[in-house]
Amino acid sequence: MEQEKNENKKPLGDKILGAHNNPTKDHEYGENFGVDTSSYLIEGNYDEEEYLHRKRLEERIHECFQTSRWFPLSYKKKIPKDLIPHLFQEIIEKLEGSEFSFVEKFVGICDYLTLAYDKAYESIPTKYREMIVNEMEDKFKVLSRRKIGRLF
Repeated sequence: MEQEKNENKKPLGDKILGAHNNPTKDHEYGENFGVDTSSYLIEGNYDEEEYLHRKRLEERIHECFQTSRWFPLSYKKKIPKDLIPHLFQEIIEKLEGSEFSFVEKFVGICDYLTLAYDKAYESIPTKYREMIVNEMEDKFKVLSRRKIGRLF
C-alpha cells in the first residue's frame, strides 16, 4: 500500500526554478550563456566591440592618471578648476597616437574624473575646444546645420 502511494505521487520539479515552472520534469533546461540581443533590457544597442573599445579607453585613462603628477588629487573630493586644463593636457598627451578619437578621450576623462562636460569644456585650452568642435562637425555637421563658418 505504501508503495502505491509513492508511485501515485508525481515528483515535483527542481527546487531552484520552482515546482510551478516545471512540475513534472518533462523538459530539460538548455544551458545558453549567449546574450539575447532581442531583449528589451538591452534596448537593441548592445555591441560587444563598442563595449570593449570603451573599456580599453577607461583602462588607458586610469593608467595615465595613475602615472601622472596629479594622482594625489584623486584623494580629494573635488579637483580645483584651475588644475583641470593641466590635468587634461597631460592625459591627452599620454593618449596621443591611440585609436581613440579626441571626443572619446574628452568624454572618458570627464567620466573618470566625474567632471561635468560643460565645466570641463569651459576650462580646457582653446586648441582642444577647436579639436572637439571640428570632430563634431566632421561626424554630425553641427556647425554647417546652423550655418556657422567658424567657432573661434
